[in-house]
Amino acid sequence: MLKNMLILFLILFATNITLANPVSEDPNLNVTSLEKILQLEEGFVITSTDWSPDGQYLLVTCSKWVPPSKNIVKHYLLDMNSHTFGEINYGIEESDTNGILEANWVPSGDKIYFGVSKFAGPRDSGSCFVICNPDGTDLRGVGTNFTDLQSVMKDIGNIGRQRNLNWNSDSSKITFEWQKPGNASTGVYIANRDGTNAHELSSATYPQPVWYDSEKIFIVMDDGNVELINENGVLIQTFQPKNNNEKYWEFSLSPDRKKILLISGLPGSFDLQTYISNTDGSNLKGNISSYDGKDTEILTKEFWQPNGSLLLVNNDGNLYIVEGDENNKRLLYKGNASKPQWFSDGKKILFVENKNKLYSIDIDETNLTFITNFGLTSSYFWDLFWSPLYKAKQFSISPSGNIIVFTSALYPDSGKLIENEPGPSKLQSIAAPLFLVNSNGSNLTRVTPIIKGRHDMFREWNPDGEQLTIGSIVFTSDSDWNYGENSLVELNSENSYPIWKNMPVKEILGSKEPSTIDETKTDESNSTNAPQFSNSSQVTEPENTNKQSPSFIFLHLFVCILGVWLIHKNWKL
Repeated sequence: MLKNMLILFLILFATNITLANPVSEDPNLNVTSLEKILQLEEGFVITSTDWSPDGQYLLVTCSKWVPPSKNIVKHYLLDMNSHTFGEINYGIEESDTNGILEANWVPSGDKIYFGVSKFAGPRDSGSCFVICNPDGTDLRGVGTNFTDLQSVMKDIGNIGRQRNLNWNSDSSKITFEWQKPGNASTGVYIANRDGTNAHELSSATYPQPVWYDSEKIFIVMDDGNVELINENGVLIQTFQPKNNNEKYWEFSLSPDRKKILLISGLPGSFDLQTYISNTDGSNLKGNISSYDGKDTEILTKEFWQPNGSLLLVNNDGNLYIVEGDENNKRLLYKGNASKPQWFSDGKKILFVENKNKLYSIDIDETNLTFITNFGLTSSYFWDLFWSPLYKAKQFSISPSGNIIVFTSALYPDSGKLIENEPGPSKLQSIAAPLFLVNSNGSNLTRVTPIIKGRHDMFREWNPDGEQLTIGSIVFTSDSDWNYGENSLVELNSENSYPIWKNMPVKEILGSKEPSTIDETKTDESNSTNAPQFSNSSQVTEPENTNKQSPSFIFLHLFVCILGVWLIHKNWKL
């Protein structure tokens, strides 16, 4: 009897060893605190990150609140090749940076731009775009003669309000809205890529200019029409609502510029519907989607195919594709779908089914694939519009389409997934770490630690898909939260923890070879090296989906057969 018990114990022990870590660990995943790389002073929080088009550089914007009404703002540039970083020098004092907004790359990758904003009464308020080299030189306030940042900020009240800056396809020109002091309407302006030679093309209350190509621009007029004009302001084409009493309020162009989506409704009404048309004005189709007073935002149910003209539409949980020259609407998936996203190749859709199951489907309605379950986060958390993380996504697909990053809410004590959406009052008692999973559902990996009250979320992928940035918010009570740690995640780092060196941005941009790095080593104890779900994490799948490798199944079967044989042999003796 004692032998039998001992054998059973050994069998169970061996089986439990194989079950303890069903997800293989990736030793090449590093998570490094951006705050520690940049050696930020206490009180500074990171508000945005932006990768250069070639993926070599990362722009980081951070700020520090100084009561009663001032922010200190800094822009940093990080070089991923040489592991060097530096603060961009705009030639102004730290105390004078209040009003500087997040820094972004020009699509061509050779310049950066950012906004400057001030709200201090009618005469001193305004906003202006600034364009410069990545090291802060060759700076200009768009549409002005100011070539230093201090002059732009000092004279902001006389500049007026600039909004909605857009680059044309080759980054040679910009278009933007500009409401000058004393003007009731907003002008549509174009300018050279460095902000010079700005001139007005047209005006409207909310024109929302968007480039059609390098020489023509779409705008929304006050009469409810959408017009296409050239860079001299000459009218080329008019899109007029099908119903005479309606107006077009907004529009969206397909990435290949072959289709236009138009939002239409009666003046003063919250009931809106969308139309789609070819950009040559042909085949206008209505009832693509609709909005009512319960919808807080528009253009949130329609999703353009990357680099294409197919339109994905979510109507009450059912997914449709609008396609072809005739703009026909085809049912892709019927269910309870939400948060759909295109894969980068434009051939597949990622979506959430029944609130907590992640699926993908090909656009030809085949290959419906379950990927993983996840714990529900509070919708309130993603609606924190006063937070700089409000643009963050709960799910994101890597540029290659091979990896999906997502936030999943857990009970911090047990690690079990949260199946019912928690209310705002419970956010401080749950954890929402970040996870990676292959797009076929394999290799589920937890990226950030399980910390009570901490909610992590994706910020941006590096264009090469090998790195990403993440941010977090930590809830300390029912109504209070703080900015948490921001991190740089490297997916294929060969388990190396780079040492970062602080140096002038001018030298970073001028250096051709990786520098000799001898200081500012990041704390390796704070790097997360691919931690996995514990046994209690309760990540389950449908019965027909098996993430266990063939070798695991064989080992499990072999151990069980061996145990039965040993017991049988012992019983015979």
